[in-house]
Amino acid sequence: MSNPKLGDILLRRGYIDAAKLDAALADQQAFGGKLGRTLVDLGYINEQQLVTALAEQLGLSTIDLEHDELDPDAFTALPVDCCERYGVIPVKIDRAASLLWIACAEPDRAMLQEVAQVAQLTLEPMLAPMSAIDKAVRRYYYGETKPKQRLGEPMMTIPLDPGMVDRPQLAKPAPKTAPASRSAPHKAAPAPVAAPEPEPVEVEVVPEAESLAPELTGIAPIPNVTQDSVAEIRELLIRLEKTVSAQGRAFRALVELLQDKGVVRRGELGSRTKK
Repeated sequence: MSNPKLGDILLRRGYIDAAKLDAALADQQAFGGKLGRTLVDLGYINEQQLVTALAEQLGLSTIDLEHDELDPDAFTALPVDCCERYGVIPVKIDRAASLLWIACAEPDRAMLQEVAQVAQLTLEPMLAPMSAIDKAVRRYYYGETKPKQRLGEPMMTIPLDPGMVDRPQLAKPAPKTAPASRSAPHKAAPAPVAAPEPEPVEVEVVPEAESLAPELTGIAPIPNVTQDSVAEIRELLIRLEKTVSAQGRAFRALVELLQDKGVVRRGELGSRTKK
């Protein structure tokens, strides 16, 4: 018997109505991502309601990251960049059984398989709100009791221009007097090589999970993959994902601004894009 759809659970619990579900599905089709995250971003449900519905749908347990103590030894199984990229945090570890419990907001098999490959352990997922996971990462990995605002950090949310490989650095002031060089004669610098045009990134619409529960437990790493190749691929994927994520956040912020000013209604843009 297949699991109920997330939308049906939310409707039955009275968290949303049919109109809000249709609007969220339209936005999901237009912008990609997962239905649960779309509903939270639109303000139709809160994160705790999403976790409750997913726990019912997938048959997974939940964890209170604010009050439950986590196993310090588990943090050695996953580096912080992996936690930040996949939106997870280790909860506890059983090295004798090669098991690692992790907290995640909306698990899927592909994500869990990649995390298992990094940890080289079999995973057992638990559910927690994404905001609670972010706070726990800052607390346990960075030692922060509350989020800190860093100078210049907001600029990192602005997408790069096409063709830019890295963000420009601020120019350093030139010294007042520069001694003339008496070594080799000056040579003209080579002409800069134009960066290649970036390939278009296709946004994949993730369907609702209907029968994922049996596949989300006991996720083991893929054998015969060298750690060097995994690390290199992970670094490239993190760079790409950060760029795409920044562009997505900027676009969604623009949509929310238009919605707040009454230019478009919530879900309207997704409905028009779907046509």
